[in-house]
Amino acid sequence: MKLFEDEVKDMKELSKVLENNNEISKEYEVAVIIFVFDKENRIIFQRRGPGCRDERLKLEMIGGRVKNSDIDFKSALNREITEEVGIDADVEIEEFIISTYARTFDNRYNKEQDWIYIVYKGSLKSGELKIAEPEKCLGYERYKIGKVNENELSNGAKELYKIVSEKYNYLK
Repeated sequence: MKLFEDEVKDMKELSKVLENNNEISKEYEVAVIIFVFDKENRIIFQRRGPGCRDERLKLEMIGGRVKNSDIDFKSALNREITEEVGIDADVEIEEFIISTYARTFDNRYNKEQDWIYIVYKGSLKSGELKIAEPEKCLGYERYKIGKVNENELSNGAKELYKIVSEKYNYLK
C-alpha cells in the first residue's frame, strides 16, 4: 500500500506523518530500500538466501532494516549498502521515490511482520558488488524494466517494482 510521496528524513518525521494513521499497526519495522540502476539502466536485484527472515530465494532490492542507532534514513541506507555489497561498489543515492506499507511472514520468529519501506533510486557509479552476507544473498541479477519475471520477486518487491517501472519507464 502506498503511504506517501514526500520524503521524510528520519524516524521522528515518520512518526509524525503516521501519528493519525489508523490503518497501520503501531508494531511496524522500517526498512530502507534502493533501486540501484547500472550504467545500462538495468535494475540490480539480489537473490535472497536461506538466512533471510522471509521470502527466501526471491529477488529483492538492496536495503534492510533501520536500526535505532541510525541517524536518519539515508545514513541507514548507506550502512545497508555497505553491509550488503561491500566497500568496492560506489552506489549513489539519487532521489527519494515513495514510502509503502506491507505485511510479510517472518520465518525466523514464525509471525507476521508489518513493514514501512522508505524507497530510493540510485545508481552504481563504479566498482563491483560483492556478496558481503552470503547467508542472506546468493548473488546479483540485473534486469531492464519489463524484463524481470515478477513471480521471482518478493511480495514487497512486486509492488515497489510496479511503482518504479511506471516512474522510470523511460529507462527501458
